[in-house]
Amino acid sequence: MMKTSFLTFVVLILVSLVSLRAAELTNLRCEYLENPFGIDAVKPRLSWKITEGDSSSATRGIAQAAYQVLVASSMELLAKDQGDLWDSGKVDGDQSIQVEYKGKPLAPRMRCYWKVRVWLAGRSHGEGWSEPAMWTMGVLEPADWNAKWIEFTTVETSPWVRKEFKLAANPESAIAFVNVRGYYELYVNGNKVGDDVLSPAVSDLRKRSLYRAHDISKLLRAGDNCIGLWLGRGWSRSGIQARAQIHMTVDGQDVVVGTDRSWSFSPSTHGLLGTWKWGDFGGECVDARRAIPDWSKPGCKAGEWKPVTECDAPEGLVVAQSCEPNRIGAVIPLAKCTALATNVWELDFGTNLTGWLRLKMPSLEPGQKVVMRYADKRFQSPAGDKTPAGDIKATAAWTIKTDGGGIAYQTFKQIDEFISAGNHGEAFCSKFNYHGFRYVIVEGLPKAPQKGDAEALLIESDLKDAGDFSCSNELFNRIHQVNVWTLRSLNLGGYMVDCPHRERLGYGDGQLGVESLVMSRNAPAFYAKWTEDWLDGQQTTGDLPHTAPDQGGGGGPAWGGAGCVLPAKLYQFHGDKRLLERAYEPMRRYVEFLESRCKDGVLRAYGGKWDFIGDWVPPGRGMDTKNWPEKPAQELFNNCYRIYLIEQLAKAAGILGKTNESQRWLARLREIRPLIHKEFYNVEAGQYVIDEQAYQLMPLMTGVVPEDLKETVMKRLEELIQVKNKGHLDTGMLGTYFLLQYLQETGRNDLVYTIMNQTTYPGWGYMLSQGATTLWEQWNGYYSQIHSCFTCPSGWFYQGLAGIRPDPAAPGFKKILIKPAIVGDLTWVKAHYDSPHGRIVSNWRREDEKLTIEVTVPANTTATVFMPARDAVSVTESGKTAKQATGFKLIRCENSEAAFEVGSGTYQFQSTLP
Repeated sequence: MMKTSFLTFVVLILVSLVSLRAAELTNLRCEYLENPFGIDAVKPRLSWKITEGDSSSATRGIAQAAYQVLVASSMELLAKDQGDLWDSGKVDGDQSIQVEYKGKPLAPRMRCYWKVRVWLAGRSHGEGWSEPAMWTMGVLEPADWNAKWIEFTTVETSPWVRKEFKLAANPESAIAFVNVRGYYELYVNGNKVGDDVLSPAVSDLRKRSLYRAHDISKLLRAGDNCIGLWLGRGWSRSGIQARAQIHMTVDGQDVVVGTDRSWSFSPSTHGLLGTWKWGDFGGECVDARRAIPDWSKPGCKAGEWKPVTECDAPEGLVVAQSCEPNRIGAVIPLAKCTALATNVWELDFGTNLTGWLRLKMPSLEPGQKVVMRYADKRFQSPAGDKTPAGDIKATAAWTIKTDGGGIAYQTFKQIDEFISAGNHGEAFCSKFNYHGFRYVIVEGLPKAPQKGDAEALLIESDLKDAGDFSCSNELFNRIHQVNVWTLRSLNLGGYMVDCPHRERLGYGDGQLGVESLVMSRNAPAFYAKWTEDWLDGQQTTGDLPHTAPDQGGGGGPAWGGAGCVLPAKLYQFHGDKRLLERAYEPMRRYVEFLESRCKDGVLRAYGGKWDFIGDWVPPGRGMDTKNWPEKPAQELFNNCYRIYLIEQLAKAAGILGKTNESQRWLARLREIRPLIHKEFYNVEAGQYVIDEQAYQLMPLMTGVVPEDLKETVMKRLEELIQVKNKGHLDTGMLGTYFLLQYLQETGRNDLVYTIMNQTTYPGWGYMLSQGATTLWEQWNGYYSQIHSCFTCPSGWFYQGLAGIRPDPAAPGFKKILIKPAIVGDLTWVKAHYDSPHGRIVSNWRREDEKLTIEVTVPANTTATVFMPARDAVSVTESGKTAKQATGFKLIRCENSEAAFEVGSGTYQFQSTLP
């Protein structure tokens, strides 16, 4: 008996140990980045994720009860559990994101090593320490810069700049801070530093320039050394201005080398082509005859080197780049090579993308030139059977006559040149410019490229994967893949461009793809940086520009509204209250600017032709027509967007504890909604302004429609989708985004399914049926083929079909909504999203009337799971009834849907469909 009891005791202990195994703390981040180097946030924010075993066996209901953070000035101290910079002590609470550093003041260039441990609810002991992480401080004050600014006002080529110096010994540490208004690459002793390209990110140079920090300790040595900068003009249209400062510790002594007139420069192989403006971003001329292979090595005597010119410090802030750098994200092999004429070739890479061509050259004569033109679109001329795709605009085209007729390419004057030095093994690749293309037309190449000789390189902001989606509808899968690829082709430079070739401007269009990008890629640092660009552009009147960081182009209230929407979205998805606080006053000033343009409570058209655009490029109302919506339609649309912004402002005020402000804006909404309804509702027609979807949708979405008319207007919207347009949309850029959002939020995912499932014009399926590999600027394919206008479908795939959404009650996915849409003929959906707290999974499968939903809720979060069901009794979890199972509880069951509150863990719900 005693032996049996002892064995039972051992078994119980083992079971207890399994159920209470240590949690693992992973994904330690500082300011959203992994081990960031050279930040200037003096109170950086830290985060971590809690995991416990594989999801199939993880304990349910894991919640953090307390945490302790240690930050030390050395790894040795951290290993001894000594946080000489900050020891938070045991802090009660479940916060694991946006945890602000509260230790000693941080000094420039300081290395900070940190780790965290947590106590879990229901456990008396603390969990083990995480693996260590670190961050490095950058330059914090203007006085910390000793380097002189140097400039190149006349930039015929992208200059090489160099400085030789001696070191008494190998350095213990060495950090290079590089601050360039333009682009740069850093070299040390002949080696390029890092794998980033086109650095730094783009900023509004009137307001700020960005610096980056590089650890170059392992590249320096005792004796002779050389620092090299390869500079490109980029967006600095007045010329290049640069400075670099290298801090080294050698034999325990501080050694600093900075730019000054002792540095020298020489023209490089690369020079800019084009004017770097609308429709003429050109490319680069690479003259291999100017090559100096050892230009950044000590002792180089080749070439003509002259002293650089010092200049005064330019105006504007200097801040650390806070977002990920650009990197080569994919290498695309040549899909097809076609001879067009003698020594003229069409290189087809099978997909549109943004980036570079890498082309190995055959043997060429010295001085022989090869010209490359880049196109995102081609078609045979004469056009033959015309489709809604329309013609290429003549100013953007390049044509060639072939035996089979003419071929036209939409190039937007994108062009590169290569001039040979006559050497074996020569190759072309861009350096400080880039292109949007699928096709490259190469002239002057004596023979076709062999396999491996030509590659296309996607350049993108280095955002890591954050999600995945697939379903039983292959069209939806293809739309999702093209949507994400388009976003990857538009995010170069720390902002979302409209297109990579014609304009390269950060239009307000970018707000439409936020859900799609956030759920697919890890983008909080990217969007936080872009928000700052918008705020930098605010005028003294409170008006916000149509584009940021570089300003230009047309738009309307919604374009500048991106500066208000982005911080609100970042709070929703990542709990970033600091950015919301930073943005609140600019948000308020922009809303007040719009209010100043109102008459009798109604916003009226203001500015010129390009200042009050409403819904942009709906079908039949694009740039290839003169059929733009009339002023009443524009005014209705923009009044509704104005309400949308006031709603965001009122929410932000409430979040920030500005109760009176929040109440004031809510009162304003109650005042103006009836005025807008009265102004634009046509009683006889039973609709707003014109019989198109956007103009019924926007009043519904923003509460303009009186309660007694909501059913009528919603019915009209449904008729416009199902009957008038036969299941298609007729919305433009903004209207499409808001249509998907509104139908999702109101439970009409069946209508979204109908719209998304079309393969005829207009729609995403039509684009794909016409061979689109990235999403177009217009529904009919006119103009840009790589564009931001319609990049919202993936947001619906994740948040609508898979149903993964943040709960407004607790931002940053601290509380989660899982509300999948079981619509159309879909039989299964699989999706996951790596939220700030961990991976969320929502997979569902339908077999006749049986529905199975598999859900994973990350540790330290809770979720509300909405289960379509005939009744609550029919719902089981892992084969058990709701009363028998653990880890969740039924909240309510109504409208053929059971709602369950669940803690962390993995669940398998089953129900009988209503």
